[in-house]
Amino acid sequence: MKFLRTLFLFFFFQSPFIFSDESENIQLLYKKITLLEEEIVILRNLIEENSYLVERLQELDQQRYLDIDKRIYELSLNNHSAELIESDEEVILGTDEIINSDLVLFKEALELFERALYAEALDKFRQLIISSPEGEYSPDAYFWSGELFLAQRMLEDARESYLIIIGKYSEHKRAADSYYKLGEIAVSLEDNVAAAEYFKFVIDNYPNSAAMQLAKKSLEKIQEESNLIE
Repeated sequence: MKFLRTLFLFFFFQSPFIFSDESENIQLLYKKITLLEEEIVILRNLIEENSYLVERLQELDQQRYLDIDKRIYELSLNNHSAELIESDEEVILGTDEIINSDLVLFKEALELFERALYAEALDKFRQLIISSPEGEYSPDAYFWSGELFLAQRMLEDARESYLIIIGKYSEHKRAADSYYKLGEIAVSLEDNVAAAEYFKFVIDNYPNSAAMQLAKKSLEKIQEESNLIE
């Protein structure tokens, strides 16, 4: 009996220390959880910031690509225009006159696009397509029409323009750009499966094009986002 009393007293006096240790452990665990939650919030913010920066860089790359493309076109159009003026001294009617007319219309449309006069630019491109459906500048007229629609977030109209290019002018230099643009439209429509297929097609079939570099970055972004979701 004396032994039991001694044992009881021992546990009685030891229990505060035991409970005290458990309390300290719980508090320590709580602090660790709190710190982990704070770190998760910080990491999440960093991921969002990085995603935004990647998006902005892609937009800037695309805008830079379009700006360079316009300048190259303007230079080539000016050279072509000078050649046609020389030939017009001898040829009054014929193919050169038609091409010259298309060239003037195309340049006017691009200038209107540059000034953000979208409706007027689109009308010029339509005139060009109607007057010379098989002309030299028709594929480009379809492409820039698509760009006009994209600038106004008219995704379905833009998509139709690019589909005409890959269907009717598959060998034209604008085909690679059109496949890439179709991928971007699919991203906007949250169809990442279709977008990835378009980007992979550009990478596999147009390895030396400027569109391939853009497609590669866009595909990497889709894959990164897919891994984050998983």
